Amino acid sequence: MLQDYPLYEEMVRLGSRGRWVWRIGNWLVYTGVIGIIFLLIIWPVVFYFKISDAGLIFLVALFIMAALFTLGSLLKRLSYRIALGEGIDVVKFLTVEEDGKPGSRS
Repeated sequence: MLQDYPLYEEMVRLGSRGRWVWRIGNWLVYTGVIGIIFLLIIWPVVFYFKISDAGLIFLVALFIMAALFTLGSLLKRLSYRIALGEGIDVVKFLTVEEDGKPGSRS
């Protein structure tokens, strides 16, 4: 489970506007990560068979996936700011206790 998923559940429970920004950001982060992994797995095959102009296409695709990951991360940070503005204690959900469960450290 995601470390910040309990925060998302709290945003949904309270009807926060940030929940939609969090969902889009989370989707973009995972799309970027999966895309980068896919490209790094496929690239040796493309390089081995010497498909023409694949180097430029690979670099452009890798840049796009990195941009999706970065945009998703920024959107998730924006959702945290929206949640803070609506009175949700974001720090309580992002800290981890010694037993591995989310919660505030006292």
